[in-house]
Amino acid sequence: MHSDFDWSRPLDWAIAGAMVAVLVLQVWLLIRSQSLSGVRRSLRIVLNGLLWLVLVGYVLQPFWYDPSPATHALLVGDEVPSAQARDIQASLGIPERFTPRNFIGTFATVTLLGQSVPTPLLSRLSGSDVRWIPYEVPDQLQVLHWKGIVRQGELQRVSGRIQSSRKQWLHLRYGSQTLDSVSLGAGNQAFALHIPAFVLGRTQLELTLASSSSAANPVGGISLGGTPLDTIRFFARPAEAMAYQIILDNPDFETKTLADWLGRTGQSVQLTTTVSTNVRNSLTINQSRPRTPDVIITDPGNAANPAVKRAISEGKRVLFINLTDPEADLRTINQALGSRFSVRKLANVETVPVGKNLTALPFQFNPSLRQQLVPGYPVAVQRTVGTVGTVGVSLLSETFPLMLRGDSTAYARLWYALLAPFQPPGRNNVLVDAPVFSGLAGTFRINNATEKRAFTRVGNDTARVTPSSINPVSAEGRYRFSRAGWVPVADSLAVFVEEPQRHSVGRNQLVGSYVRAHNGRTGGTRGATLPTESTVPEWVWFVLLLSCFTALWIEPKLG
Repeated sequence: MHSDFDWSRPLDWAIAGAMVAVLVLQVWLLIRSQSLSGVRRSLRIVLNGLLWLVLVGYVLQPFWYDPSPATHALLVGDEVPSAQARDIQASLGIPERFTPRNFIGTFATVTLLGQSVPTPLLSRLSGSDVRWIPYEVPDQLQVLHWKGIVRQGELQRVSGRIQSSRKQWLHLRYGSQTLDSVSLGAGNQAFALHIPAFVLGRTQLELTLASSSSAANPVGGISLGGTPLDTIRFFARPAEAMAYQIILDNPDFETKTLADWLGRTGQSVQLTTTVSTNVRNSLTINQSRPRTPDVIITDPGNAANPAVKRAISEGKRVLFINLTDPEADLRTINQALGSRFSVRKLANVETVPVGKNLTALPFQFNPSLRQQLVPGYPVAVQRTVGTVGTVGVSLLSETFPLMLRGDSTAYARLWYALLAPFQPPGRNNVLVDAPVFSGLAGTFRINNATEKRAFTRVGNDTARVTPSSINPVSAEGRYRFSRAGWVPVADSLAVFVEEPQRHSVGRNQLVGSYVRAHNGRTGGTRGATLPTESTVPEWVWFVLLLSCFTALWIEPKLG
């Protein structure tokens, strides 16, 4: 038997002395009472003695250790149905089952089923061996990843895993516009959605589920309704300005619109067209002096142009547009530049739709190990054989009608996606794996750094940066964000921090990180010999005190 009473504290000595004095005073007063008979005096002394003993027990709060404690309990999250919890309990042979609201006692081993477990309750399991069985709630995200910081025009990839209850569609939306969609079957489904970062600064997208019947809206169309799953927030930093040269035999509205748009985004543009025999017209935008182009945009007729071949030999990039006969045009490009593009025909029609107000030639690129496809569009990019240059080919028809219809957002999204593979590696890139959750340590990386730093700014704090031992221009750091919301990073950037308990993915990471840290600290064996501590329940003390006071109140009335 043990007690919380501490005889080393003067206050506890004072309490003990007061209780002894009360007992002595009660007995002395009862013995000196002349109005009581001997039997009544003895009865009253016994009742007061019982009350005194109950008060002493309540003050001492005795407890003891059960040498044969309950060894295993199942702690079931709020999201797990009771029927499934019972089945899992029976299959594992666990004697006790609790929810977070009624969990009591101490157990050698606790098995967590599900993720909806409050953080204070997790901290109470420090003395137990903790095991975890994740529960995949139907139509809720289990895993989700995207890039927390990107360059404007860079391709953003949103990937993850979901337990789909039926055949349905997963949409990535910007406002009411669907940017990308993927069809989901029933069961555990992995997915990946791709969009270019076409908005500068803080960007917010919605990830929603919709039934098959509501998925008729094409990518780029207006799409309403559906079940929101999560909000994708990231920061788009400005991209470094590049030099573009557009070379065409005949001027057209397609390339003029493209040149104007590139100029408005801050790029340097030189538009060269053939007006007549031996007469060429040159238009420059954002260019005060001649500059070597980083990217050349042209048509297949200029594949053998000296400027194009020189650009490829110097490791530059060339994009071919305005194809009319893909099979013949690709043979011309392959012979001139050493690429290996090939296509197959899909239908005997002039064009096929590839999005809202967007069409393409009815051909498809054949797979190739050296080839990269632009997600969502019939555009392929290859490294040329024997050189370090990059060649891209677009099967899209005219894109300027998007701008004529006033849909500048769709036009920007399209061309950012097409030009993303041609972007060179940026400098001082800060890479953050999102989502980032408050209270959980996250990793960020810096690559292609122009200067070495031991620290970088994170909000009002600083985070230590460790240089890579392999790559001298790369570094890595870890940081635990204390609050949710947009947090400034590295002076001019920002990252969005989520609250883990408000998201299914966050709850997964929270419980998973706790279990890994806990079992790594205890070795998974700490709770094997832990006895159970037993105490007198509060309701027992209440009943005993009420009974004693009731008996002392009734006893005088019986005489």
